[in-house]
Amino acid sequence: MKFSRSIIAAGLLALGLVGPATAAGNLTTGATVIKIDMAANKFSTTAIEMETGKAYNLDITKVAGGEYQFRAPDLFSNSYIFQIAVDGKEIKTRHIDFLEFDDAGTIRVNLVPNRIGSFKFWVTGQEATMTGTITVK
Repeated sequence: MKFSRSIIAAGLLALGLVGPATAAGNLTTGATVIKIDMAANKFSTTAIEMETGKAYNLDITKVAGGEYQFRAPDLFSNSYIFQIAVDGKEIKTRHIDFLEFDDAGTIRVNLVPNRIGSFKFWVTGQEATMTGTITVK
């Protein structure tokens, strides 16, 4: 009697001899958190390193200051973006032009960089003091 491949695979899975196919490749879990705070017309960090194929939660927080437009167009266009999260609400998108902060708060961008290079980030109108680089290896 012949067993189909699916029955054999189900039996091996039930015996614990093989695991689910998605266990090793889920990029949405275990993301590295990187924080960028914006206050007093400066960033808390201006040099960030990332690796292609790794998941990151980029937490951008406006602590103080006026209206800020955070821009990182080359990083955003060379990354797979899972979602943007604001106050527990999720926005599913694949493209970001910029993130605008009117009040204090945090925006989380879940992304996986998919291209190596050095990518600038800045706040529009504050380039003299609010510019940084994200290097993706």
